[in-house]
Amino acid sequence: MEKANKKIRNATPKEFNGIKFKSILEVMVYKTLLSVGFEPLYEKNKFVIWQGLYPSVPFYDKDATTRMLKLNKKKIIDITYTPDFTFEYNKRLIIIEVKGFENDVFPVKKKLFRKSLEETHPEALFFEIYTKKQLLQAIEIIKKL
Repeated sequence: MEKANKKIRNATPKEFNGIKFKSILEVMVYKTLLSVGFEPLYEKNKFVIWQGLYPSVPFYDKDATTRMLKLNKKKIIDITYTPDFTFEYNKRLIIIEVKGFENDVFPVKKKLFRKSLEETHPEALFFEIYTKKQLLQAIEIIKKL
C-alpha cells in the first residue's frame, strides 16, 4: 500500500509509467490525455511568477539560534509555479492543473500565474480540473482549436 501524501490533503501518491504522481486523480488525467493522443509532460515546466530580489530596505528578523534580532540580507527568492501537466497542441501551450483540495497558497499563486500568462503566453489555455467529466470537457475544448 502506498503512503499517504502529507502535502496534499486526502491524496494518495501513485507511480505509473515510471512517473511518481502525487495523486490518483493525476494518474487518471495523465492516462486519459495519453489515450486521446496528447503527450502531456508531468511537472516539467516551472514558471517564475514573481521575480525575487536583493532587498535594499534593512529587514531585521529572529536569528534561528540566538532568537535575537538579526539583519537579514538574504535574497528574497523567486515565487515559482509548476503546473501538473503541460503540452503543445496546434502551436498553443496547454496547461492543466489537477486539484483535489486547494491549499491556502494556491489562490494567490493562481492569480499571479494568470497575470504572468497574460504577459508571456497570451495564446495559452489554462484548465483547472477537479473531475473526469471536467477533463473530458477540457479535451473537447482543446480539440476544437
